[in-house]
Amino acid sequence: MKTGIDEGADKSTGEIKSPRNGSPRFAIKVQEEVTGRTEIRAIQQSWVVRFAVLGAVWAIAGTYVGSHLSSGWVPADDGILGQSALRVMQGQLPHRDFAEIYTGGLSVIHALAFRVSGVNLMTLRLSVFVFFLAWIPAVYYIALRFTSAVPSGLITLLAVAWSYPNYPAAMPSWYNLFFATFGAAALMRYLDTRRARWLLLAGICGGVSILVKIIGAYYIAGVLLFLAFLEQSDLQSTHLHESRKPQKAHIVHRAVLYRVFSSCALILFLGTVIYVVHARMGIGEFYHFVLPGAVIVGLILCRERNLPDAWNAQRFARLLRLVIPFVAGVLTPVILFLAPYARSGALFRFMSGVTSSVIARTTGLGVIRPVGVEKAVFALGLAGLVAAAVYWREVQGKAIGAVVGVGLTLLLLRAATSGEIVSGVWYSVAMLTPLAVLAGAMLIWRAGKLNSVSELAQQRVMVLISLAAICSLVQFPFAAPIYFCYAAPLTLLAVAAVVATARKQPGTYVLSAVVAFYLLFGLLRLIPDHIYELTHQVGKTDELQLTRAGGLRIEYAANFGELIRLLQQHSPNGLMFAGNDCPELYFLSGLRNVTRDDGNNSKEEILRVLQSEELKLVVINEAPFFPSARIGPEVRAELARKFPDSQMAGIFHVFWRP
Repeated sequence: MKTGIDEGADKSTGEIKSPRNGSPRFAIKVQEEVTGRTEIRAIQQSWVVRFAVLGAVWAIAGTYVGSHLSSGWVPADDGILGQSALRVMQGQLPHRDFAEIYTGGLSVIHALAFRVSGVNLMTLRLSVFVFFLAWIPAVYYIALRFTSAVPSGLITLLAVAWSYPNYPAAMPSWYNLFFATFGAAALMRYLDTRRARWLLLAGICGGVSILVKIIGAYYIAGVLLFLAFLEQSDLQSTHLHESRKPQKAHIVHRAVLYRVFSSCALILFLGTVIYVVHARMGIGEFYHFVLPGAVIVGLILCRERNLPDAWNAQRFARLLRLVIPFVAGVLTPVILFLAPYARSGALFRFMSGVTSSVIARTTGLGVIRPVGVEKAVFALGLAGLVAAAVYWREVQGKAIGAVVGVGLTLLLLRAATSGEIVSGVWYSVAMLTPLAVLAGAMLIWRAGKLNSVSELAQQRVMVLISLAAICSLVQFPFAAPIYFCYAAPLTLLAVAAVVATARKQPGTYVLSAVVAFYLLFGLLRLIPDHIYELTHQVGKTDELQLTRAGGLRIEYAANFGELIRLLQQHSPNGLMFAGNDCPELYFLSGLRNVTRDDGNNSKEEILRVLQSEELKLVVINEAPFFPSARIGPEVRAELARKFPDSQMAGIFHVFWRP
């Protein structure tokens, strides 16, 4: 016997009726209640799936990266970060009381970490690891704007594999990446809600990022480009909405003043990028550093020609409503950070210190040219495969997906013994940013012409291609492989956004095979290859048995431990001068520097400190990474005269006197 709603179905009409009330209105009401409950259950299930996938991704990434935290050792990096944080913890201010290599905010973060977890190098890594764990949901949240839960989880794991675990030291560029991603997530939320507080939050991310390292300005520039685009997009939407209403005859207003202002600002930005790069401009520099920004600027300028007419005041007001909350967010942490400098009358010293540190790093860090443009053929091959999966139905079948999957699996196996294959796969991603930006710009331009993609989808794509284009400047002028990893997740998110927005075919077999291949390549080949290290192939590592090492694993750990004990033995008053490119010796030994610069000192400064009668111990790094850090003959002659006893300890020459 049937019960419930089916009991009253009208067989002649198919209309659902109740045995108590056979009216169609009541039946419709019951049907709406059933549909509503079904939709609520579907939404609840969707959120359950999303959180379950996020939990799995979080656990996998956290466990894997956490197990690698003690690996990856570039002595000068860990040393200068630890020593700067220690000085801040002791009450000193960056740039005022000591020479800070970055803006200074990172040393404050790390000093707080020292107070919480103890003074050792692993504390620094735990600090950045906490930010990394917060970064994972931000990447996942952005990916969810374009695809469903499981693909978003795979994209998040892919972004992880090609970034932080390759060098888990607490480098400022990781913080720049994390805060750029936080800001991108805030912008995505703003597009959903149009509440100014999300622009404010995006600005705060930019302010903190620039306090960590001055290149946080790249993120800020990328957001400002997006806001210029968003003003255009909002103008189009407003015009489309109003065009549906009855209109009276109106006077044409072309907002000439606004257009001149915006065009000049965009050209000035592009000119600034070219000016920064021009001293080392080559085809590779143009491809990696100029072309992406030029594409974004060109897109905004070209769209300006097709916009509806408006008043100058209307357009300026709309732009200011976007820019003011963002800029206010940027300024908030900056003002708070500068307050102690203002109270002590040291603002000028701070500005001078930041400027000199930027110049010193630009000129003294050395130059590594980016990958040659001819290697773009590898990225074009990847782009062609992805484009086929996006547009051609014939490539969407399971059979083609299986063939591609098998081929990529064989390629992955061959990569274990073939450096050429490893290099080719690396190039296919390292050359991808300009192509991703160009593809995204073409997608937006075509969508604007054909209305094939919603305004919201265009805006979301624009967020990511703008940030990917400008934040990739982190690689200039030192385009070592690890510097690409500092921006790679933004490029990967941009690629995912473009592919998901452009995709016309339902199949995902080929795309899934590609994502799985690059994820496994990152885990099995990229991370074990230690791409952070440029000087030699990393060999066997052991735990460094020093209190301030905190369990860090390095090569020749026993020899390094003996060196530290030798230094402590020959410094009865706790003073030392480690002359060039070896700040780790200060931190690990606990000996105090007699100068305010823990990195490299000028020849004049070294000669001055050698005259001090209190100084009993000097260390010289005989194999600094950068040639500019080598010690000249005048200093060596003075060392031989003032310090009669010396001993070589690996690459370090130790001088002491009674």
